[in-house]
Amino acid sequence: MSSSYQTSVVRTPLPLPTHYSHAQQSFSLKKRRPPFSSSSSSSLSPSRPLSHSLLLQPPSKGCPPLSRVFLHHPTPWTPLSRSLIESPPPRSVYDPSRLQSFFSQCFTNLGLIGRGSFGEVFKVVSLLDGCQYAVKRSVQRFRGEVERAKSITEAWNHERLLPHPYVLGFIAAWEEAGHLYIQTELCCTSLQLYAEETSFHTGETSAWTYLCDILSALDHLHAHGFAHMDIKPANIFITKSGRLKLGDFGLLIKLPRDVLKQVIEEKREMKMDDDLQEGDPRYMAPELLRGEYGTAADIFSLGVSILELACNIEVPKGEDDWQQLRKGHLPAEFTNGLSKDMQYMLQLMLTPEPCKRATAQQLLSLPTVCKRKWRRQISLCIIESFLSLFHWCQVSIT
Repeated sequence: MSSSYQTSVVRTPLPLPTHYSHAQQSFSLKKRRPPFSSSSSSSLSPSRPLSHSLLLQPPSKGCPPLSRVFLHHPTPWTPLSRSLIESPPPRSVYDPSRLQSFFSQCFTNLGLIGRGSFGEVFKVVSLLDGCQYAVKRSVQRFRGEVERAKSITEAWNHERLLPHPYVLGFIAAWEEAGHLYIQTELCCTSLQLYAEETSFHTGETSAWTYLCDILSALDHLHAHGFAHMDIKPANIFITKSGRLKLGDFGLLIKLPRDVLKQVIEEKREMKMDDDLQEGDPRYMAPELLRGEYGTAADIFSLGVSILELACNIEVPKGEDDWQQLRKGHLPAEFTNGLSKDMQYMLQLMLTPEPCKRATAQQLLSLPTVCKRKWRRQISLCIIESFLSLFHWCQVSIT
């Protein structure tokens, strides 16, 4: 990042949001909820902690029986991913003449681990390789070709993404009985649920960790011409080692090549499309209201997410505070307690104009981020090496 760009940001002091002293605040400290309680606002709200669901559990009311979830009569299935099209399961695993569905024949369902408006997520064991995965199933059947096309596009977009350490791994996708199924790598929980579990999972120290991981994921997506368009803690997942994975690519868009060139040369991109959808309004970038879609919107949404996690606050859904945040006015009564480095990062990510907003690559090149990212990589390497050794010992013993 050029020094002139940094200077122009530093010399523009953020005005004190005076409305906080005259009106009821929309920004407020988060009320700690019991982990994974039914009152959680997250889209993933299982009845038991996900850490408990890693073990086999008896049937519960929170997990509907297979007879209700998966039909017990022959239903046509259509492979959607290249992996299934090119390498379908052998007949010893899936026999289309049998009554059971493709899901029932190819997987052992260990239980429901998430439910929301998007669908239901099940923890499964693949009978093909014996490994554990997550399978997301759309709740509603397709109500027409337009809805079906949009759902299938999510699977295709996810598969088009090249593998990356901080992006949720895609395994396979198929359509069956009017539902979309997406098989991915298994994570323990979402960042939203993880942060709600205890105050130790929020604060500036934790926020730096989250920031380094997701900036790496966004840099990967943006470099390959994609914009996520729905960055928020509920769409970020955590593995056993604590590594964050960016997921939920239902609103992912592919930017045209001329826009990519503009990103490199001018740090700005725009895409007008009446069919494009916006994500959660709490994290929405201001330019989306003008119909401007691009990678800069992801940076703004990440900035709001980091503000929420670093200050442990509730992000407003609308009204005056929502507007003030999109004008560059941060809630000073919360951000004043952050370090100068974190305040500067938030200013760079929450700049109202997308053309002046820092890119993921620029943020990753900052010395304060480079130092923390290096420490983060060493920590993950140690933890994941230990977990691999522990798993190897378990396999050797058995």
